[in-house]
Amino acid sequence: MAGTLTHPYNDIGNLWLRGSFHGHCSENSRCASLPLRDSVQWYQEAGADFLGLTDHDAITALDEMRRMYPDIILLEGFEYSSCENLLFVGEKAEPLYELPLGEALECRGDDLLSMVCHPTPRVEGPEYWSLEKMTELGCWPDGIEIYNGHYGTETGRANGRQPLGTGLWDEALTAGHRLWGYANDDSHDPEDLGNAWNMVAVEERTEAAVIRAARAGRCYGTTGLLLQGIDVDGAHLDIRLSAPARGRFIGSGGAVLKEAVDDSFEYTMAMEGYVRFEAEGDSGRIFLQPLFSQ
Repeated sequence: MAGTLTHPYNDIGNLWLRGSFHGHCSENSRCASLPLRDSVQWYQEAGADFLGLTDHDAITALDEMRRMYPDIILLEGFEYSSCENLLFVGEKAEPLYELPLGEALECRGDDLLSMVCHPTPRVEGPEYWSLEKMTELGCWPDGIEIYNGHYGTETGRANGRQPLGTGLWDEALTAGHRLWGYANDDSHDPEDLGNAWNMVAVEERTEAAVIRAARAGRCYGTTGLLLQGIDVDGAHLDIRLSAPARGRFIGSGGAVLKEAVDDSFEYTMAMEGYVRFEAEGDSGRIFLQPLFSQ
């Protein structure tokens, strides 16, 4: 039996911030219909704590929006789009999209969060991201966008898109790469707003604290279902949710290790290299970060 587990949920306080790291505006992304001001206003009125603006190969200036909407943390970034897309977001971003992608990852520093975007964008179609392509970069991002709200809308699904990226996540985790999972609404249009977000446990309400916590995996992805608590005692896990749901503990190869319908769940790890938890119910979905056997 495993002794203790390595995981990002140790000593988490009560300051959880809600937001999406992936969003676009019509001023700088031709694929978007939402003006920047409309997006920021919607997020502030909806009670979001932070928002990342990540237009395609462009850094959207946020100084004016920061003055107009001081109650929301606005994060600067871009979506690298000259090959399979990858997100860079932080308090301040440089035009790393001018570099080859592997070099951009190497140069990003500790103040930028990076993640593979919508790794499996369509139900059927050509391969997009793969473990081989990620390995060829020569430098690993912080994680993978494991739920994309833009692709999960009624319009997106009608066009053959699908929002989940958990397959590549499990493939990478099984291969020994400790990558975190993130959920974003990838806002392009009004239909996308608030479809997915991250809850991030921070030390303080600042841009740097949000990025620092997200890069450390001190967060989880959700479309509405919330975490009420997680306790780890040795190799034993106890998870409590905000509403009943079908919960699954998932291990190497994406295998379902245990499944139940409830609002609380428990599992004791044995020889698994990692275990992660996800659930789906009337309130939405939730994706917790993996826990690793030491």
